[in-house]
Amino acid sequence: MQPAVRVEDLGKRYRIDASGPRADYRSLREDLMNLLRSPLRRLRRGTAPRRSDFWALQGVSFELPPGEVLGVVGRNGAGKSTLLKVLARVTQPTTGRVELRGRVGSLLEVGTGFHPELTGRENVYLNGALLGMKRAEIDRKFDDVVAFAEVEQFLDTPVKRYSSGMYTRLAFAVAAHLEPDILIVDEVLAVGDA
Repeated sequence: MQPAVRVEDLGKRYRIDASGPRADYRSLREDLMNLLRSPLRRLRRGTAPRRSDFWALQGVSFELPPGEVLGVVGRNGAGKSTLLKVLARVTQPTTGRVELRGRVGSLLEVGTGFHPELTGRENVYLNGALLGMKRAEIDRKFDDVVAFAEVEQFLDTPVKRYSSGMYTRLAFAVAAHLEPDILIVDEVLAVGDA
């Protein structure tokens, strides 16, 4: 039997630039200012900007058969959330590969895919679509999602007015009704009601 999840030599590296803003998020103005300041900095320091690599994951390998449950436990900063984000294809790995067989649903952060200005009703459709559900499938499961979340009374209220528990229940209800083969859940359930 083929595994539902296969991870081989997975690694995720982040670049840390201690000299200023991250290269990915600089503006043209910042680049021009750095260019003008650059000769002066080199004279003062005599070295290039300090950059280092941080490996959030390195050499991770495992297989998970269909129908099995895997819990990832570790201290803060151990790479648990990074692993789940790579599995959910939110971020790309630096090394290694991930094979997933089946429909994937993920709950990585409270309200990921929810828009605070939209109502609960609108967010069910938006989030369902983001999770890969067709409109007809959402229509068919809509009443079950709402009943599961127990937010009927507030369905036409913007979710920015929901409590964290209501928000979480609605997000979880949509994901639970996706009927995925693989469900990836981070600490999202640590917030809200039992």
